[in-house]
Amino acid sequence: MKKLLLVFTLIGVFGVTSAQKKTSFGLRGGVNISNLSDSNLETKPGVYLGALLNIRFSKLYALQPEIGYSNQGGNTKFSTGSDVEIHYLSISATNKFYVRNTGLHFIIAPSIDFDVDDTPVGIINRDEGNDITFVDVSIAVGLGYEFKNGIGVEARYKRGTVDVFDGDFHNFSQQSIYKEKQQFNEVLQVGISYRFNF
Repeated sequence: MKKLLLVFTLIGVFGVTSAQKKTSFGLRGGVNISNLSDSNLETKPGVYLGALLNIRFSKLYALQPEIGYSNQGGNTKFSTGSDVEIHYLSISATNKFYVRNTGLHFIIAPSIDFDVDDTPVGIINRDEGNDITFVDVSIAVGLGYEFKNGIGVEARYKRGTVDVFDGDFHNFSQQSIYKEKQQFNEVLQVGISYRFNF
C-alpha cells in the first residue's frame, strides 16, 4: 500500500504531459486539527501553508501538484507528559474530480511528507534527530469548491501509512512505549486557496 501511494505521488508530481489544457499557479493555507492513532494524546491545532500548480485537463478533472509545510502531532493530556510536535515538508499529487458545470469537486491526494527536524539541516544543529520517523506516505480525501474569481475552500482528511515511531528507523532504547502499538498521523485540514491566472 505504501509503495503504491508513493508511485502514484511521483507519477502525479512529475508526470505532467503535453495533454494539459490550462495551468495556473496558486497558494493554499489553513488549519490542521491533528492527532496520532492509538495514542493517549489530544488533538493538536496547527497550520498548513503551501504553493500549488493546477493543471486542468478537462471540465471534470484537474491534477494539482502541491508543496508546502504542515504542522502536525498531538497534545498530551497530562502535565508531566510531552506534546508530539512534527514539522513536515509535504509533496502532494492532488487529484480533483469536478461536478459538471460547478466548482464543486472531490479530492484524492497522495503525498510524501518529510520530517524537517530529521533532515541534515535540522540534525546538524543538535546532537541527534528527534524520535519521529523521518518520512511518511499519506493519503487524503476531501471536498472543495472553487469560485470563478480564483478563490477556493476545501476540507480534507489525511491519514498516514507509516508508523510515526517506526522501529525500522529508531531503536526505542528510551521510548519502549512506542513498541506496543503503531501510531499513524491523522489530520483534518480546513482552508482556502487562491489561483492566479484562473
